[in-house]
Amino acid sequence: MTQTLPRPWDGIIDDIEREDDRRGYEPESLAGFHALIRHLTADGDDRAARAGRVARRTRQQMEHLTQAAEAGIAGEGR
Repeated sequence: MTQTLPRPWDGIIDDIEREDDRRGYEPESLAGFHALIRHLTADGDDRAARAGRVARRTRQQMEHLTQAAEAGIAGEGR
C-alpha cells in the first residue's frame, strides 16, 4: 500500500506574501519612477548650479547644444 505525503501549506511563497502584506500598501511603480526622476532632476540642477551652469530643460535648448557641438566637430575637419 502506498502512502501519500501531506501537502505542505507553508512555503516560500507564503512567506513572501506575508512579508508583502506586513509592509502594507506600496505606491505603483510609476509613482516610484516619477520620484526617481524628480530626485535626479534636483541633483542635476544642484550640480549645474555649483558649476555655474543651468540645466537645459526644453528640446530647443538641447537641439541648440547639439547643433553647436556638431558645428564644432565639423569645424575641426573631422
